[in-house]
Amino acid sequence: MGMARATPRLRDIDVNGWPAILCAVILGTIGVLSFIIQPGVVQGYVTQLHVDEATAVNLAGVEMLGVALATVFMAVWGTRINWRWIVAGGLLIAAAGDLASLAAPLGGRFELARFVAGLGEGTITSISFTFVGVTIRAERNLALYLTLLLTYGAFGLWYLPDFLGSHGLDAMFIGFAVLSLASLATLPFLPHAYSAEEMVNPEARQLGTPLLVVALAGVLAYNVAQGIAWAVLFLVGIGAGLAEQSVADALFLSQILAVGGALASVFLAGHISRNGAIAFGILAGAASIALLIGKPSLTLFVVGVCGFNVLWNFVLPFILGRVCDFDESGRMMSFAIMMQMIGLGGGPLIAGQLLDGSGYRSAEILCVALFIVSYALLLVPIRRHQALSALPTV
Repeated sequence: MGMARATPRLRDIDVNGWPAILCAVILGTIGVLSFIIQPGVVQGYVTQLHVDEATAVNLAGVEMLGVALATVFMAVWGTRINWRWIVAGGLLIAAAGDLASLAAPLGGRFELARFVAGLGEGTITSISFTFVGVTIRAERNLALYLTLLLTYGAFGLWYLPDFLGSHGLDAMFIGFAVLSLASLATLPFLPHAYSAEEMVNPEARQLGTPLLVVALAGVLAYNVAQGIAWAVLFLVGIGAGLAEQSVADALFLSQILAVGGALASVFLAGHISRNGAIAFGILAGAASIALLIGKPSLTLFVVGVCGFNVLWNFVLPFILGRVCDFDESGRMMSFAIMMQMIGLGGGPLIAGQLLDGSGYRSAEILCVALFIVSYALLLVPIRRHQALSALPTV
């Protein structure tokens, strides 16, 4: 008789080992294949499907709605399911949605296909954020994560107009599906599960439920603003009379510079005030969008888009890190990511209702207002956290 093989333990993979981290970073990029180049995809819907701008933005919003709902599921039930099953399911669902989008007639069938793709994308994005967040060197790994996805986003946005002009939307969807299916190769390198409760956050102070709700509302408002802006940036540039490739070039530059914003948040963490960084990142981001109101020149458009994207990637780690400090149970990260994805999903849907063919002023003004509201909401629990942190420890 042969010896029975030992059953592997659920945590037989070192989450801090390079194979696992590299797979998490890859999956994070796969989860945002469509979202990170969303401005170009929206413009592609306009030029390839011959729809108006509001319809194009709504199509992006339907996909992001799927992303948001998947993130809600992951926040509530995701930790109870084997991570490998979650990743496999998410990749297969995303690929199914992309393949179902091929030659689908515009209307309910196409929207359903993009919604299904969004469900898969949201699952992968959520698990990859969670995965990176529970590693020991989370800041470094988050920087690697953002560097890869922003590099892909930069070149994707830059080349997308030419690609769609030569090959069409179906080729893009096939590419998304192939990359999702190829990522199934990461499964053997992923942990089955990990308990975030094993992590200790020395800066955490327990705030009351009302303040936690206010903090999550602040995260939601910030990301709704981001979702609105990201969905309409390409359209704003075209509406200002700029050439399509010039707009793509500006977005390419903004993505490259955004890598610097993400890395700056890592290297400056611990050396600058996190609360000050949040104030600067949110309010300066609002100012960047304000520069785009009206018909900006190419120079103003480049400055506004680059400022918006750099500050987004600079301030997001500070916001998520501070929100996690408001709760000692370690569960705020999953709820904050849920709010983030709901906001990014709801933003395009809201923007689509504000586009009536007369311009983008309403969407831009709402975006700026939501930035300011988000900071005002976050400031309330931040001040309470400061007060509790000043108390002597027993």
